[in-house]
Amino acid sequence: MCGIYLLKFYLWRLKLENLSRTESSGEKLRKCLEKVFSEGYQLQAEALSFLKLIEDKVDVEKILDKVFEKLKTQPQPTIFISKGLIEECVNELEEENRRIVEKVRYLEVSKEVYHPPAKDVEAKIEVLKDPSKSISSGESLSDFLSYFRDRFKRLTKILSERLDVKGSLPIEDALKKSGRVKVIGLISEKIVTSRRIVFRIEDLEKTATIIVQPENPEVFQVATELLLDQVVCVSGFRGGGDTIFAEEILLPDIPYHKPRYSWEDVNVVFTSDIHVGSIAFEEKLFRRFLDWLKGRIGEGKSREIAGKVKYVVVAGDVVDGVGQYPRQEDELEIKDVYKQYKVAAKLFEEIPDYIEVIIIPGNHDAVRRTLPQPAILKNFAEPLYDVPNILMLGNPSYIRLHGVELLLHHGRSLEDVLSSLPNVNHQNVTKAMSQLLKVRHLAPVYGHKTPIAPEPIDWMVVDRIPDIYHTGHIHVFDHSTYRGVLLINSGCWQRQTSYQKKMGVTPTYGVTPIVNLKTLNLSIVDFRSF
Repeated sequence: MCGIYLLKFYLWRLKLENLSRTESSGEKLRKCLEKVFSEGYQLQAEALSFLKLIEDKVDVEKILDKVFEKLKTQPQPTIFISKGLIEECVNELEEENRRIVEKVRYLEVSKEVYHPPAKDVEAKIEVLKDPSKSISSGESLSDFLSYFRDRFKRLTKILSERLDVKGSLPIEDALKKSGRVKVIGLISEKIVTSRRIVFRIEDLEKTATIIVQPENPEVFQVATELLLDQVVCVSGFRGGGDTIFAEEILLPDIPYHKPRYSWEDVNVVFTSDIHVGSIAFEEKLFRRFLDWLKGRIGEGKSREIAGKVKYVVVAGDVVDGVGQYPRQEDELEIKDVYKQYKVAAKLFEEIPDYIEVIIIPGNHDAVRRTLPQPAILKNFAEPLYDVPNILMLGNPSYIRLHGVELLLHHGRSLEDVLSSLPNVNHQNVTKAMSQLLKVRHLAPVYGHKTPIAPEPIDWMVVDRIPDIYHTGHIHVFDHSTYRGVLLINSGCWQRQTSYQKKMGVTPTYGVTPIVNLKTLNLSIVDFRSF
């Protein structure tokens, strides 16, 4: 009962104050409190203190109207008004006000003539490599042998283009010699101790044991970062048996690259991991992104960037899928994969028709798990195929936009690199991306998290040097440059999942990198701040 006495005392005190302002905040609050009393309700002490605290900042009358409305619809009637109920109503009104402000901004913008420059630019898309129509279904031992032979031959050819690899010998010939030798091989085993690193390499005929000692710190550091199943060149001195003591380890690597630029002043949005269907999908932020593309929101520099967007590139995981991991159904808003793609298509339909959308699959999409992956299957995602400005490609794919080459790769194999290398984690994922460029292979480690199909041709070999290398999967935005190649992991549109929480991964959702093809400058738009 203390609440009613506190209320009466407060009303009496307000009457004595004789405020000079007409309809001051105190007068308005007094009238509101009288209304509470006349409606037959009682304010709890904490609720009254909270109202006094916020009376100068909000419309108390509107808040109380909202409170009365809620009290009348509650399943268990009560005459007491709690602080929690008032806070809930304040938050709801703030959200309503935010929507009103956004609508007003939209109306203001719509009065202007919005003519994005990108609308006047003709799209120029060239598909350089797409595995979709070239995928086989071989799984025999001979298929795997053919696959690794192709990997070894192609990476050996790339390595042999380096001047410092000239003079390398087949392992069998090198083991017959004494003194300094140089060999090329695929790493089949690796043992790391504090005293030395030992790994075995093999070519098409023979194997050798390579020993790396800490007395040569530069070579020792390179050896710590070596991944299984990658191809390397080792220069060193012959030891006993099949051993070689390494003096130098050479990777295929990419040479320093002079990027190509576009003549047209157009932008590319890089995004991925939308996860439509997940309860954690940030649809509200994604719709802000769509409104931004339409010119409905955004001012100044942000609006200028949006007007130049000609392409949206999606690096996989359009939907959350079904049956991807145990108990996934507990974290799904949409439990039917067909409906997930239908909803996704509705969202993509809102992208202006002058903007071209390019989509590759991820491991959550309706496509085979093994790499390389064809484009998302049409019988699952037909609504996406019906959107005229969407181009569906496989994973990985190479494309050229206005003369600028892009390597698109979902990036599941980055998990294998993160677990194999020291000082590389989800927060600096472009270090893992640069490592894949160093080894010239997008999924070097066989038999770990990333399943690889034994195709006659190894589609994961990086035999072209892109200007931009774009991945997703990790859900953390990061970007850097390696030897002239712009590296982008584009974040996501999904809040932290239970699995990510367990793994300590904090996703970067609602943040979009945009690259201008004329300058290759990268801008960032954070839709959480709109």
